[in-house]
Amino acid sequence: MAAAIDFGTHGSGFAWCAVNDGEDPADRRIDFFDQWKDQPVSYPKNLSALLLDDDGRVLEWGYAARRARANRAEGRFATGFKTWLKPDAGEGGTPGEAKELVAAYLRELRNRALLSITGGGFHPDDVRWCLTVPAIWDDAERNLMRQAAEEAGFPTGRERLILVTEPEAAAVYCAVDRGAGIGGADTAPTLVVDCGGGTVDIAGYRDRGDGTLEELCTPVGGKQGSDYINRRFEREMAQRIGPAAYRALQEREHELLSLLDGFESAKAAFRVDSDEPTRIPLSFAAGNTIVRHGGLERLASSQNGVDDEIVLTADVMRTLFEGTVDPLVRQVVTRTRELLAACGPDEVLRVVVVGGFAQSLYVRSRLTEDVTQEFGARVRIVIPPSPARAVLAGAVHYACRPEIVHSRRARSSYGAAIALPRKLFERGEVAGLPKQKDAEGRGFRLGHLKVFVRAGDVVRVGEEWRMNLLPVDASDTRLRVAVHSSPDPRMKTVNSPGARRIGEVVVDISESLGQPSEERAVEVAFRFGGTEIEVSGRNPRTGELNRTVLNFRSDPEPEPTADALPGPEGGRVPGG
Repeated sequence: MAAAIDFGTHGSGFAWCAVNDGEDPADRRIDFFDQWKDQPVSYPKNLSALLLDDDGRVLEWGYAARRARANRAEGRFATGFKTWLKPDAGEGGTPGEAKELVAAYLRELRNRALLSITGGGFHPDDVRWCLTVPAIWDDAERNLMRQAAEEAGFPTGRERLILVTEPEAAAVYCAVDRGAGIGGADTAPTLVVDCGGGTVDIAGYRDRGDGTLEELCTPVGGKQGSDYINRRFEREMAQRIGPAAYRALQEREHELLSLLDGFESAKAAFRVDSDEPTRIPLSFAAGNTIVRHGGLERLASSQNGVDDEIVLTADVMRTLFEGTVDPLVRQVVTRTRELLAACGPDEVLRVVVVGGFAQSLYVRSRLTEDVTQEFGARVRIVIPPSPARAVLAGAVHYACRPEIVHSRRARSSYGAAIALPRKLFERGEVAGLPKQKDAEGRGFRLGHLKVFVRAGDVVRVGEEWRMNLLPVDASDTRLRVAVHSSPDPRMKTVNSPGARRIGEVVVDISESLGQPSEERAVEVAFRFGGTEIEVSGRNPRTGELNRTVLNFRSDPEPEPTADALPGPEGGRVPGG
């Protein structure tokens, strides 16, 4: 069994399928769920929202939470909390608060998914889960998402719960569904643009011709999701009816929701070349609320006397879209130009647009017109069937066969902190590192980084970097290997710009206490290329193996006060 959870800023859903040996991936029958309580229309995603009591227990979730809130039910209403997982998001909450809310929501989503899966005759222990994450997230946010999922009841083993980035899942979907995009004998490069409610991710891939994908560039993206257009509409409406009337609508949330749902439908149908005004009818209740708070005359005066609906001219609608779509189009054009420069002169680049926002006719038109104007026939826009399902379907296919992704691009540089003889490094940045002497009086500089991957490197999934490390001092009983990362490909020490300590692996070497340091080597391996980095340390004398997935954090960990950093390494064996 393979199941996927696509957790989004605006909406979240699940899908699953049975895995049959020898089955052609294109023949897999994926089961989508699109009948959520209180949803306005049939859709494969529920609203990412919670209504909680004072103790944090879930009263309602999804569209039902929004409806209960609109009906003035008691409780705390939370939405948009996925974006809080990024510390610098500035969206209203902390990563710690976000993790609790994400775990609460994922628990509800998992329970609903298991109802469907077990109803099909399958056992929960037979399921491999795949959870999607934004490509622009760094290691800390991905780790928080995994922790939240585990708290929600998902399996803790990394064979049973795997992560995939959203554009990568879309690329897998296109590679498997021959009618949707990029698979088969045609190995043309493809730029995947995943347009969601909160964020947009852009990443490049190529089918290698053997049914596997390679990532062509590090993902980019930003806050260009469709939710930001909704926020502009609310500000426009508030300006027309006045602050008092708008606050009254917020207090009677079911009246405001009817207006927002009306705009949501109109937004998807608006086109670049539209010249007719968009009309959002006022319900009888909403109209009464606006009247009682002095907003009706103000609304009429701003709309040439019309007071029974919100009238948005085509120019106003374009203004609402432009603040979000303009930077999105610029990023797509920039990334397209970069990929074309790296392609052969006769290659055609495909831009595959997926996600809920890809259903907007305005977004489709702008991308098609601007990209075609800039690049002509060298670029082709592809919008697969049901673009809102592409990430979810691709995540199911990825859960069936993770090895479909052959290689990725490293978003950061990664290295192990080691001590090197002081006389080798007395100048420049390394000269500022702290000094230490071993029992024989030999001097070392602490904090040099043995970099095993640099930002932008092509890393094959499952590839390993190995090294033998020695303790600095013969009296050390444990070897502590700290791992640092930086977005700078030139990282070389723990003091390099942007470098921060992200985790460690500790190996017990007490059995060799008293022996010379050179006889106390530890084998350390870094397994890279997946969505997470695995580190293992092995004592070759005892056979003891300590494995860990780096405990990525949003803030640097404090430096250890006990156990020395490892000394000079015996060698590096890539891919061994």
